[in-house]
Amino acid sequence: MRPRPRSIGFGQLAITRSLVSRPFPLLPSLSGLLLLLLSVAVLTLVIERTRFWIHWWRRRQARSRTWRQQITAGADAGRLEESLEDWDLAMSYGEPLLQGAALLAPLVGLIGTVTGLMGVLAQLGPRLELPPGASLATYGQVLLSTAAGLVVSLVSSAGLLTNQGLRHWQINQLRRERRRSVETPE
Repeated sequence: MRPRPRSIGFGQLAITRSLVSRPFPLLPSLSGLLLLLLSVAVLTLVIERTRFWIHWWRRRQARSRTWRQQITAGADAGRLEESLEDWDLAMSYGEPLLQGAALLAPLVGLIGTVTGLMGVLAQLGPRLELPPGASLATYGQVLLSTAAGLVVSLVSSAGLLTNQGLRHWQINQLRRERRRSVETPE
């Protein structure tokens, strides 16, 4: 049996508050909290990756010099490949989180929207009528969690693809330089 709605009168304005206006009251706020945490993690990681690549570009001459020195000094292939793997590992930091965020953020946003719509439908009642004086525009706010999830996914995907592209490009450049040095000994 549903609890009876309570009405509080303030002059001619009557505000009706139902205890069951939202069927799952924790889910919209939980999905919002998850989206907030996910967005903070994604933004933090995108900023960290940006700082990493800025630092990488600033040190490119010194790194290129030491890379050429290792190659010309006759370092064995295993040691050179180990250096490449270390750089690749440093470059790929955070990619699994960005992949997960790109996948999960829209789903979490959709959960928030669905539970919000369930709450809206519960407020509209069995006849699906707007309460007197209510605006339909305020009910559109339930779609904000889906929009937020899509924005987080977009930022995460952009950060992930940019990082992967730069990583592949740099590793291929280093491997190409190693091949050139091996093919044309000085």
